[in-house]
Amino acid sequence: MLLACVLVTLLCAPAMARLHIDPTLDLHWELWKKTYNKDYSSQEEDGERRVTWEKNLKLVTLHNLEHSLGMHTYDLGMNHMGDMTSEEVLAKLTGVRLPSHLERGNATFTRSSGATVPDAIDWRDKGCVTEVKHQGACGSCWAFSAAGALEGQLKLKTGQLVSLSPQNLVDCSSKYGNLGCNGGYITEAFQYVIDNQGIDSDSSYPYTATVSLSSNPGP
Repeated sequence: MLLACVLVTLLCAPAMARLHIDPTLDLHWELWKKTYNKDYSSQEEDGERRVTWEKNLKLVTLHNLEHSLGMHTYDLGMNHMGDMTSEEVLAKLTGVRLPSHLERGNATFTRSSGATVPDAIDWRDKGCVTEVKHQGACGSCWAFSAAGALEGQLKLKTGQLVSLSPQNLVDCSSKYGNLGCNGGYITEAFQYVIDNQGIDSDSSYPYTATVSLSSNPGP
């Protein structure tokens, strides 16, 4: 048994060494995994994720140093996506789709009314933005975008800021061409809300980062 453990250690050590892991970051890595409930299926995956995490940490650290020197207007931090590459983030967490008539470039645009508008506006100052939300490993950005836009309009129309349910859209708007965690159309999410005569609040229909209804019937 001891011999087997020694052999495994000897085999794993070169593999980990090839990943160029910095041992001085071991404690930080373990704390980050604990903070974001990261639990990898194998030592190999843990090592690969660690390498990506260290690359992202280096990027964040360098950027923040430059920020302290006045080279950037914002700083960065290591969040739950710290072990993912840019390509993985795009593949797993984005899924906005364009309706076919927009893909063909046949959209009709209305000309400006000529009204005076500010160069920029921060809707947070108007109280039209709810708390930051986390979509998890689900390509539901389209649902969050639609819900967020509706939250702002609800505030402007009624004076009430209510966090609305992306999960309602993920589960119930499949017949409009939306694909749950595999992408969807913001425009069709709006159409679902119109036809449904409303959308649930986030508190009454909480987010699960999965398609909660197995048949996704579009209630």
